[in-house]
Amino acid sequence: MIQINEAMNLVVPVVSDEAGVKVWAYHTPISRQIFESNYRVLAATKASLMGRGAVYMMDSGPLIAALTLHDEGMREAGARGSYAKDGKTVIDEATPALMAEIRRLTMVLVPGPGGWDLLPIESAVAAGKIDAEEQAETESAIVFFTCICALASKAERKKQASSTASLLKGSITSLSPMEFADSLPSSTKAAPSAQPVVSSVPS
Repeated sequence: MIQINEAMNLVVPVVSDEAGVKVWAYHTPISRQIFESNYRVLAATKASLMGRGAVYMMDSGPLIAALTLHDEGMREAGARGSYAKDGKTVIDEATPALMAEIRRLTMVLVPGPGGWDLLPIESAVAAGKIDAEEQAETESAIVFFTCICALASKAERKKQASSTASLLKGSITSLSPMEFADSLPSSTKAAPSAQPVVSSVPS
């Protein structure tokens, strides 16, 4: 698959204290194929967040982006006529599939005995490394990032990605997950427990 921009990987803090970041999330942007399958709901989510003004979008947006995506997904499903057999209950299969892909593309870096361990985000919750609320906040921040950057023009995407990452107190990196782990302060090298995923962003 064509790699549009190698420097578009997002890293954001998940758990922090006065001493610094204790747990990081590393997200590989969605592929062009995934974008083309979900552009309507991503655009609708961005429009919904922007519709209440810049302050609302920048302040509340990262926390409610995933919930807004769910709401817009239900509206899109209803508009497509996707209903249960009762003819009343809306069935949205596309948005849960998009969220599953976002989770697949998101790894969590946690302190381990050998340095930094690399875990899928759901495995990090199961292992007690982060809690469900931290998972939800991280995923929502990534949805926010995706809505902004996937819908930016190619010429503006890197600028939009950097500014959005900064808003999320994170950054954009061209490093792989393991390379990023090795770049973090540690007395020993990390021992990743999962392989990085390969994807791309839409052009």
